[in-house]
Amino acid sequence: MGTALQVTTPYSRFRASVYRALHRPYLVACLISYVIIVMLVIVYLQKAPTYKSDLDIVLPGTGANSQVSIDEVGQVVSSTSAPFGKGYNPRVNYKEMLMSRNLIENAAQSLNIHIRDFGNPKIRLTEQTSILNVETTANSAKMAQQKAWALYDALQSQLDHLRADEVKRRDESIKAVLDQYRERLNATRNNIIDFQQRSLLVSGEQLQRETATLATIKERMVMIQAEIGQSDDYVNQLSVDLGVSPAMAGQAFVLQSDGEFRGYLSELTSSASQLSEYRSRWGDGHPKVKAEFARFEQSKQSLRNRSQGLVGPNAAHIFTSLDLKNNPKRAQLFADLINAYALKKGKQAQFLELDQAQVLLNEKIKIYAREAAELERLEREFDLAEAVFTSAAARLEAGKADVFASYPIVQLMTPPSVAMKPVSPKKSLAVAAALFAMIFTSAAILMVNKRREIVALVVEKPKAKA
Repeated sequence: MGTALQVTTPYSRFRASVYRALHRPYLVACLISYVIIVMLVIVYLQKAPTYKSDLDIVLPGTGANSQVSIDEVGQVVSSTSAPFGKGYNPRVNYKEMLMSRNLIENAAQSLNIHIRDFGNPKIRLTEQTSILNVETTANSAKMAQQKAWALYDALQSQLDHLRADEVKRRDESIKAVLDQYRERLNATRNNIIDFQQRSLLVSGEQLQRETATLATIKERMVMIQAEIGQSDDYVNQLSVDLGVSPAMAGQAFVLQSDGEFRGYLSELTSSASQLSEYRSRWGDGHPKVKAEFARFEQSKQSLRNRSQGLVGPNAAHIFTSLDLKNNPKRAQLFADLINAYALKKGKQAQFLELDQAQVLLNEKIKIYAREAAELERLEREFDLAEAVFTSAAARLEAGKADVFASYPIVQLMTPPSVAMKPVSPKKSLAVAAALFAMIFTSAAILMVNKRREIVALVVEKPKAKA
């Protein structure tokens, strides 16, 4: 019998191809894997481009020192130690701050975007340096740079806030101590004011001035006493030479104090001088000499009458003993005696006044000395309280400059960059990954397909060696 021929159709040929493929499942699995890999690569390449912007910030490696000297108080030293010598690395703290939700949220708010759209930055620490590298990504190069700037500004704002809060809390703690020092200072000042109100002494300079015044008075008294001794010797010697006793000199002083007597005495002195000149020129018989002699006698008589009216009848004996007729120049010496005696009395009166002032001043200085000791004690207490308060206040002010002790300063070493090309997706990376995946998949399917031969080969090798 003959076999009937069958006519092939496209459908029958497709069925035959499917049948043959089903008898080769590993080939189908390999093809399906290739398709999946290609689809994944296509999906990856269809992603929106991603741009990167990075910046570098650096922390200082050394500290700062400052020294303030206050007159009559002392010195205040303020120092900022290096941030890397305290047993911890501040870069790690700053890394955690840059990755914290609060800081990222502040940066996102500054750009008016949601925190999910901002994303998390990448922070890298460079070993053996104080540099932090910050990396941000976005769908555009400009937005990536703006994110980097926003993150940097948010970090600086956060650091400023933390430093201000630290200074505030430190000031509040020191302020309580300063209030105690201030109360002590006010108490010592009030003690000085109360003492000055109830005592004669107001300041230590007052005692020094009074002591200097006393020394000046004593020096003046010594000088006046020497002048009195000199005047006394002069008066005594002149009294001996003129034959006038001290009592007569006293009466002469009374006469000298009278204006009319001084007028007559001046007239007598002038007439005596003129008479002496005329006698030496013309002799006693000349009419002018006689006239001048009559004038001299008249002045002498007027002077005698006035003196008797002032000091009594003893005045006549004074002028009789002077012998002014034979030696008119004695009148001038008599006038000198009266002036010297008056000067002596004036010096003696001045000496008595200074002596009384010295006694009063000595008593006052004794009182001042007792009060000065108490005032000095109060002033020492005030100076001590003022020094303590001023030193504490100076330390507080100097401590305000040390704002970077806990949170070191951050400097921008490299500003945020602008990407010239996207960092993702990368075609070369996608192709390389696809080829690697295909090779790995092919090798895996081949090993599964040839598993029996591989197992047999592995088992037979130990037997052959045996």
